[in-house]
Amino acid sequence: SALHRPPLNYPFFRPSPPFALSLLRSLMGGGASSGRPTPSSEAIVVKKSDQAADAPPETDPRLPFANFRELFTLKNFWKTIKRNDVACGKTMLAKYLSELPENQEKYKKLASISGTPAADNSNPAFEAVAGAYLKVFDDVINSVEEKPADVQAAIDRLKNVGKMHRAKSIQGMTTGSFQAMEGPFIHMAQEILQDRFNDKAESLFRKFFQFCLKYLVEGFNG
Repeated sequence: SALHRPPLNYPFFRPSPPFALSLLRSLMGGGASSGRPTPSSEAIVVKKSDQAADAPPETDPRLPFANFRELFTLKNFWKTIKRNDVACGKTMLAKYLSELPENQEKYKKLASISGTPAADNSNPAFEAVAGAYLKVFDDVINSVEEKPADVQAAIDRLKNVGKMHRAKSIQGMTTGSFQAMEGPFIHMAQEILQDRFNDKAESLFRKFFQFCLKYLVEGFNG
Protein backbone atom coordinates (compact mmCIF):
# COMPACT_ATOMS: atom_id res chain seq x y z
CA SER A 1 0.00 0.00 0.00
CA ALA A 2 0.97 3.64 -0.30
CA LEU A 3 1.62 3.70 3.44
CA HIS A 4 4.34 1.03 3.13
CA ARG A 5 5.93 2.23 -0.12
CA PRO A 6 9.66 2.86 0.42
CA PRO A 7 11.01 6.31 -0.28
CA LEU A 8 12.50 6.86 -3.70
CA ASN A 9 15.96 7.23 -2.22
CA TYR A 10 15.79 3.68 -0.76
CA PRO A 11 18.94 1.86 -2.04
CA PHE A 12 17.05 -1.02 -3.71
CA PHE A 13 15.14 1.34 -5.98
CA ARG A 14 18.03 3.59 -6.80
CA PRO A 15 18.40 3.74 -10.64
CA SER A 16 21.53 1.99 -11.94
CA PRO A 17 24.11 4.36 -13.38
CA PRO A 18 24.59 3.95 -17.16
CA PHE A 19 28.14 2.66 -16.65
CA ALA A 20 27.02 -0.03 -14.19
CA LEU A 21 24.20 -1.11 -16.49
CA SER A 22 26.60 -1.36 -19.42
CA LEU A 23 29.08 -3.39 -17.36
CA LEU A 24 26.33 -5.73 -16.19
CA ARG A 25 25.17 -6.37 -19.76
CA SER A 26 28.74 -7.00 -20.85
CA LEU A 27 29.29 -9.57 -18.11
CA MET A 28 26.02 -11.32 -18.99
CA GLY A 29 26.93 -11.46 -22.70
CA GLY A 30 24.18 -9.05 -23.70
CA GLY A 31 24.45 -6.47 -26.49
CA ALA A 32 24.46 -2.81 -25.61
CA SER A 33 21.43 -2.02 -27.69
CA SER A 34 19.59 -5.18 -28.72
CA GLY A 35 19.85 -7.16 -25.51
CA ARG A 36 20.64 -10.30 -27.57
CA PRO A 37 23.75 -12.34 -26.70
CA THR A 38 26.77 -11.83 -28.92
CA PRO A 39 28.71 -14.85 -30.23
CA SER A 40 31.51 -15.78 -27.87
CA SER A 41 35.02 -16.56 -29.04
CA GLU A 42 34.58 -20.11 -27.71
CA ALA A 43 31.57 -20.69 -29.99
CA ILE A 44 33.57 -19.51 -32.99
CA VAL A 45 36.39 -21.95 -32.19
CA VAL A 46 33.94 -24.86 -32.00
CA LYS A 47 32.42 -23.88 -35.32
CA LYS A 48 35.86 -23.82 -36.98
CA SER A 49 36.73 -27.25 -35.58
CA ASP A 50 33.44 -28.60 -36.90
CA GLN A 51 34.29 -27.31 -40.36
CA ALA A 52 37.70 -28.98 -40.19
CA ALA A 53 36.10 -32.28 -39.17
CA ASP A 54 33.71 -32.08 -42.10
CA ALA A 55 36.49 -31.51 -44.64
CA PRO A 56 36.95 -34.47 -47.05
CA PRO A 57 40.11 -36.56 -46.56
CA GLU A 58 43.12 -35.79 -48.70
CA THR A 59 43.82 -38.11 -51.62
CA ASP A 60 47.15 -39.24 -53.01
CA PRO A 61 47.90 -37.30 -56.23
CA ARG A 62 48.79 -40.62 -57.87
CA LEU A 63 45.12 -41.58 -57.78
CA PRO A 64 43.23 -40.81 -60.99
CA PHE A 65 40.28 -39.17 -59.27
CA ALA A 66 39.63 -35.43 -59.27
CA ASN A 67 38.59 -35.43 -55.62
CA PHE A 68 37.65 -37.68 -52.71
CA ARG A 69 33.99 -37.69 -53.75
CA GLU A 70 34.84 -39.64 -56.91
CA LEU A 71 36.73 -42.22 -54.89
CA PHE A 72 33.84 -42.42 -52.42
CA THR A 73 31.36 -42.96 -55.26
CA LEU A 74 33.47 -45.73 -56.77
CA LYS A 75 33.69 -47.46 -53.40
CA ASN A 76 29.91 -47.41 -53.12
CA PHE A 77 29.61 -49.01 -56.56
CA TRP A 78 32.21 -51.58 -55.57
CA LYS A 79 30.16 -52.70 -52.56
CA THR A 80 27.65 -54.21 -54.98
CA ILE A 81 30.42 -56.08 -56.78
CA LYS A 82 31.84 -57.26 -53.45
CA ARG A 83 28.48 -58.72 -52.44
CA ASN A 84 28.38 -60.65 -55.72
CA ASP A 85 32.09 -61.38 -56.04
CA VAL A 86 31.84 -64.96 -57.33
CA ALA A 87 29.41 -64.09 -60.13
CA CYS A 88 31.31 -60.89 -60.98
CA GLY A 89 34.66 -62.65 -61.23
CA LYS A 90 33.23 -65.31 -63.53
CA THR A 91 31.46 -62.70 -65.67
CA MET A 92 34.72 -60.83 -66.18
CA LEU A 93 36.85 -63.90 -66.98
CA ALA A 94 34.22 -65.42 -69.27
CA LYS A 95 34.03 -62.17 -71.25
CA TYR A 96 37.82 -62.02 -71.48
CA LEU A 97 38.12 -65.57 -72.81
CA SER A 98 35.22 -65.09 -75.23
CA GLU A 99 37.03 -62.10 -76.76
CA LEU A 100 40.44 -63.82 -76.75
CA PRO A 101 39.76 -67.57 -76.91
CA GLU A 102 43.37 -68.22 -77.91
CA ASN A 103 44.44 -67.15 -74.42
CA GLN A 104 42.55 -69.94 -72.71
CA GLU A 105 45.35 -72.42 -73.35
CA LYS A 106 47.67 -70.21 -71.30
CA TYR A 107 45.74 -71.17 -68.17
CA LYS A 108 46.81 -74.65 -67.13
CA LYS A 109 44.03 -74.78 -64.56
CA LEU A 110 41.45 -74.46 -67.34
CA ALA A 111 42.80 -77.38 -69.38
CA SER A 112 39.90 -79.60 -68.34
CA ILE A 113 37.31 -77.17 -69.74
CA SER A 114 36.33 -77.77 -73.34
CA GLY A 115 35.30 -74.70 -75.26
CA THR A 116 35.00 -71.19 -73.93
CA PRO A 117 33.43 -71.22 -70.46
CA ALA A 118 30.24 -69.25 -69.90
CA ALA A 119 29.74 -66.90 -66.98
CA ASP A 120 27.58 -69.47 -65.17
CA ASN A 121 30.20 -72.22 -65.45
CA SER A 122 30.60 -73.91 -62.06
CA ASN A 123 33.95 -75.56 -62.74
CA PRO A 124 36.04 -75.09 -59.55
CA ALA A 125 39.19 -74.24 -61.51
CA PHE A 126 37.35 -71.60 -63.53
CA GLU A 127 35.92 -70.09 -60.35
CA ALA A 128 39.37 -70.08 -58.73
CA VAL A 129 41.02 -68.20 -61.60
CA ALA A 130 38.12 -65.76 -61.83
CA GLY A 131 38.20 -65.15 -58.08
CA ALA A 132 41.95 -64.51 -58.12
CA TYR A 133 41.58 -61.89 -60.86
CA LEU A 134 38.80 -60.04 -59.10
CA LYS A 135 40.66 -60.18 -55.78
CA VAL A 136 43.48 -58.07 -57.22
CA PHE A 137 41.07 -55.19 -57.86
CA ASP A 138 39.36 -55.74 -54.51
CA ASP A 139 42.67 -55.65 -52.63
CA VAL A 140 43.59 -52.39 -54.32
CA ILE A 141 40.28 -50.72 -53.46
CA ASN A 142 40.51 -51.88 -49.84
CA SER A 143 44.04 -50.54 -49.56
CA VAL A 144 43.11 -47.18 -51.08
CA GLU A 145 40.07 -46.93 -48.83
CA GLU A 146 42.24 -47.54 -45.77
CA LYS A 147 44.82 -44.87 -46.67
CA PRO A 148 43.54 -42.57 -49.44
CA ALA A 149 46.33 -40.07 -48.80
CA ASP A 150 49.08 -42.66 -49.36
CA VAL A 151 48.39 -45.44 -51.88
CA GLN A 152 51.90 -46.90 -51.95
CA ALA A 153 50.68 -50.22 -50.54
CA ALA A 154 48.13 -50.52 -53.37
CA ILE A 155 50.80 -49.67 -55.95
CA ASP A 156 53.16 -52.28 -54.49
CA ARG A 157 50.41 -54.90 -54.69
CA LEU A 158 49.85 -54.16 -58.37
CA LYS A 159 53.55 -54.18 -59.20
CA ASN A 160 53.96 -57.54 -57.47
CA VAL A 161 51.15 -59.01 -59.57
CA GLY A 162 52.87 -57.72 -62.70
CA LYS A 163 56.19 -59.22 -61.60
CA MET A 164 54.50 -62.55 -60.88
CA HIS A 165 53.16 -62.75 -64.44
CA ARG A 166 56.60 -61.98 -65.81
CA ALA A 167 58.21 -64.63 -63.58
CA LYS A 168 55.81 -67.28 -64.88
CA SER A 169 57.19 -66.67 -68.38
CA ILE A 170 53.81 -67.31 -69.97
CA GLN A 171 54.28 -67.73 -73.70
CA GLY A 172 52.84 -64.81 -75.65
CA MET A 173 52.18 -62.77 -72.48
CA THR A 174 52.61 -59.04 -73.12
CA THR A 175 51.49 -55.80 -71.52
CA GLY A 176 48.64 -55.87 -74.02
CA SER A 177 47.28 -58.89 -72.16
CA PHE A 178 46.62 -56.65 -69.17
CA GLN A 179 45.07 -53.94 -71.34
CA ALA A 180 42.74 -56.50 -72.91
CA MET A 181 41.09 -56.98 -69.51
CA GLU A 182 39.63 -53.46 -69.49
CA GLY A 183 36.63 -54.29 -71.69
CA PRO A 184 35.66 -57.37 -69.62
CA PHE A 185 36.16 -55.36 -66.42
CA ILE A 186 33.76 -52.65 -67.61
CA HIS A 187 31.35 -55.32 -68.88
CA MET A 188 31.32 -56.93 -65.45
CA ALA A 189 30.52 -53.61 -63.76
CA GLN A 190 27.73 -52.90 -66.23
CA GLU A 191 26.17 -56.34 -65.78
CA ILE A 192 26.03 -56.12 -62.00
CA LEU A 193 25.09 -52.44 -61.64
CA GLN A 194 22.41 -52.49 -64.37
CA ASP A 195 20.51 -49.16 -64.29
CA ARG A 196 23.06 -47.63 -61.92
CA PHE A 197 25.75 -47.98 -64.57
CA ASN A 198 25.68 -44.55 -66.21
CA ASP A 199 28.33 -42.40 -67.90
CA LYS A 200 29.69 -41.28 -64.54
CA ALA A 201 30.03 -44.86 -63.30
CA GLU A 202 31.78 -45.94 -66.49
CA SER A 203 34.20 -43.03 -66.22
CA LEU A 204 35.10 -43.93 -62.63
CA PHE A 205 35.63 -47.61 -63.43
CA ARG A 206 37.81 -46.77 -66.42
CA LYS A 207 39.89 -44.37 -64.34
CA PHE A 208 40.36 -47.05 -61.71
CA PHE A 209 41.31 -49.68 -64.27
CA GLN A 210 43.87 -47.39 -65.88
CA PHE A 211 45.38 -46.73 -62.46
CA CYS A 212 45.72 -50.49 -61.92
CA LEU A 213 47.02 -51.05 -65.45
CA LYS A 214 49.80 -48.46 -65.03
CA TYR A 215 51.39 -50.30 -62.11
CA LEU A 216 50.69 -53.81 -63.39
CA VAL A 217 52.66 -52.90 -66.51
CA GLU A 218 55.44 -51.29 -64.46
CA GLY A 219 55.78 -54.48 -62.46
CA PHE A 220 55.71 -56.66 -65.57
CA ASN A 221 58.34 -54.58 -67.35
CA GLY A 222 60.48 -54.09 -64.27
